[in-house]
Amino acid sequence: MGQKANILTLRKYKKNLNLITENSKHFLYGYQFLSFFEKLLSNKNIYISKKTLNINSNLTHLNLDIFYKTSKTTQLRNKGATKRKTKKLPIFFNKNEKLLKLFSEQLKLLKTTNFVFNIKNLNLSISKPTLGFFYHKIKKFLGVLFSRRFNLFIDFLKITTLFYENKIDSSSFLFFIGQIFKSLHKRKHNRFLFFLNLIFQLLIRKIPRNSNLNNGECIQGLKFVINGKLQGKTRASSKCIKVGAVPTQSIEKNIEFSKKDVHTLYGTFGLKLWLFKK
Repeated sequence: MGQKANILTLRKYKKNLNLITENSKHFLYGYQFLSFFEKLLSNKNIYISKKTLNINSNLTHLNLDIFYKTSKTTQLRNKGATKRKTKKLPIFFNKNEKLLKLFSEQLKLLKTTNFVFNIKNLNLSISKPTLGFFYHKIKKFLGVLFSRRFNLFIDFLKITTLFYENKIDSSSFLFFIGQIFKSLHKRKHNRFLFFLNLIFQLLIRKIPRNSNLNNGECIQGLKFVINGKLQGKTRASSKCIKVGAVPTQSIEKNIEFSKKDVHTLYGTFGLKLWLFKK
């Protein structure tokens, strides 16, 4: 019998080119720089949704799609930052000499004289009508799954709004799902699966006309699989949630796949998400 082909490797993906350079050393230095920069922003409560680094002789382009978490936005408001100031290039280092020295050392390894930043703030493109729609639908889970984590609840609302409007990919949406599941008690695992089922149904359901879809694409189906020791059992098991149509065996369909490992007190769980757009 012949070996079965992996449908994920055959399907075509539309991704931006990243780390484009002919020099192998520049590739390694660029990868090191991107990992360092992502850790730096994560310590500042800033999540990077998309990042691309292209090196062409003496010119380096860095494109970032960033999302400010709620704790970061409250810090900016306490410092008296206005809306006009947040539209400009954000200050990540806050005049910290140690961070500036580390950042300059990383730039010296790339050996480029010109460095161009192109940063997009995703918080400015959140639709308020869509955000209010999701808030009224899932606010009843605030005391169940988000106890003492109100900032995470607000961030998940914003990410869900951006995900519905096709402004972030499925990997970013799955990252925040993992953040919710990470610190849950084993008794709340079933509530978590019920919560995801409701979210998936809301993403497929039509939302008020005031929200504008990006690129004219809409979500037709979602499939979520979690593997691990659910409810603290001794043996690992898997649960699947499927809402809508998800033709995973068709190459021509526009299906996006992402996966993530989440480390908890009850072991490591594997999360997988399939997204079908039309």
